[in-house]
Amino acid sequence: MHLFNKQVLKLLEVITDKIMLKKFIIVYALLTCSISVFAQDTTSYDDLPEVSHIRSDNRNGNYKTNHYFVGGNLVAGFGDGGGAFGINPSIGYSINQYVDVGLALNAVYNYQKFYDNSKQHTWNLGVAPFARFYPVPFLFLETSFEDNYVHSKFFPVDENEYSRHWNVPSLIGSIGYAQRVYGQSYFFMSIGMDFLTNVNSPYREQYYDGNNVLRSKTQPIIRTGFGVNLW
Repeated sequence: MHLFNKQVLKLLEVITDKIMLKKFIIVYALLTCSISVFAQDTTSYDDLPEVSHIRSDNRNGNYKTNHYFVGGNLVAGFGDGGGAFGINPSIGYSINQYVDVGLALNAVYNYQKFYDNSKQHTWNLGVAPFARFYPVPFLFLETSFEDNYVHSKFFPVDENEYSRHWNVPSLIGSIGYAQRVYGQSYFFMSIGMDFLTNVNSPYREQYYDGNNVLRSKTQPIIRTGFGVNLW
């Protein structure tokens, strides 16, 4: 019986030692991870690469910050009876890491099909001064005022086609996601709308109401583009 008790005690000691070893390994692993995370958190911006979510302030003098940029974006808008597609080449100036201003050229093609199967095809050419504000590095707010020359061609059912032209202003507000290295380059995607209610805006969907009066409703403006700071 005494020998059996000694064997049981020895077995318990072995088990206890293994449990303590496992606890030590776990504690050591946790401490190692904590130290690693702390080391990453306390790394200065000077040790990190200049990527999209880090503001570039040129403290190390590794590159030159260029304020003037050129770029462009694609435009797309969709509604129940039509849509819009276009391009916007642009040139601008980065005032600082929070604000960009510039001027874009506008070329948008718009098509519309009405309930009576008549159609309207429209070309829009114009200029658009804009401003972008980056409250955080990956998010921006943009406002632009466009003045477009609009040329439309109408295709009525059982009637001869005809054309019209006019000037149409648009006030566009957008919110977007950006991958931006200040003073170097950027890429963005945004969604916006025309806050003016001009029925002939290329960014509004036209329709006829019950009294056969031409009206319009807003449609989303989706843009994606890029830019490069050259000088």
